[in-house]
This record gives sequence, structure tokens and C-alpha cells, in this order.
Amino acid sequence: MHDRLRPGDCVGVGAPRNHFPLVPSEKYLFIAGGIGITPLLPMVRQAELLGAVWQLLYSGRTWSSMALCAKLTAAYGERVHAIPQNELGLLDPMAWLGAPRPDTKVYCCGPAPLLAAVDAAWAGRPP
Repeated sequence: MHDRLRPGDCVGVGAPRNHFPLVPSEKYLFIAGGIGITPLLPMVRQAELLGAVWQLLYSGRTWSSMALCAKLTAAYGERVHAIPQNELGLLDPMAWLGAPRPDTKVYCCGPAPLLAAVDAAWAGRPP
């Protein structure tokens, strides 16, 4: 691209792809690990606009690596739960998921070990 495009060249751009759209629900649990917060931010905002009940679990290696934590906590208060690994250890999905709640949609984005932990915690539960 750097060798072929010149100022003024036309470039085709497609619409963004969304592989996990926000399904309507009265309640949500968002689980973000590190950079996984990025695709969940618009979902959190949409849930807020719709007046849904929601919580966000936001995990990162350290407070400083969770760049949006202070902003999210300031905007949404106690619905944001920050879990810095260096102080609190790894996020334990089972502690937050508890008993199956068919009225709550769970969305998770983050590194593979977090996704595997959420999958394991959710095993045997209804979709």
C-alpha cells in the first residue's frame, strides 16, 4: 500500500464487521480483558441508552494498563468492577457468573485464557 498509493488515489472501504451484535435484553454482564474493552465500549453505551441493567468486569495486568478504567468508573460508578491482576489476581468468571440467569446476556472479549475461563464457567448452562 505504501509503495502503490499516492495522494488523491481512491480506496474502497467496506462497512465494519460485527461478529457478536448486542442482542436485546433487560440485563447484561460485560467481561473485558485488556484490549478486549474496545469492542465492548459501544455495547456498554448502548445498554446504558436503553436503560438496561448491566455490569462491566474490566481486567488488566495493572491499573496503568487499564487506560479507560478511571473514565468508565467516573461515568458509570459501581457498575464497573476493575480487576488489576497484579493486585487482585486473575478475574474469576465463576465468582461473577453465579447461578444461571436466563434474563442476562453475557458478552466477553479478551485474551484466549480469559475466554477459556468464561467458557469453562459457562459449561452446561443454557445459551
